[in-house]
Amino acid sequence: MKVSDPLAAVSAQTPAAGAKLAGDSTSARSAAKPAPKAPKVDMNAAVRAAAKQIDSYLRSVGREVEFRVDDDTGMTVVTVRETATGDVIRQIPNEEVLQLARRFQKSSSALLDLIV
Repeated sequence: MKVSDPLAAVSAQTPAAGAKLAGDSTSARSAAKPAPKAPKVDMNAAVRAAAKQIDSYLRSVGREVEFRVDDDTGMTVVTVRETATGDVIRQIPNEEVLQLARRFQKSSSALLDLIV
């Protein structure tokens, strides 16, 4: 069985730019009309659906993902853990970045704390 190229099939059905279709009586006026608006997408629903797919995949490979907001910095933290043990595989941003952000929030000079 031969698999056809979907793009080739679409381009074969679509006339070339500037080509007129039989019975096409569009004028320059109708070409200037704005295109119909695309349907509004509920971004929250789209994000939830994507998160559900990611969670499903990770669980199938023995991982789980956690999203949380760090109380001190307000940054979103994503943690990937091994399901069986609970061990952290990866955290974004990592603890060092969170500590640096906390220092910046406390004082701009905290980055230059030097012990002499």
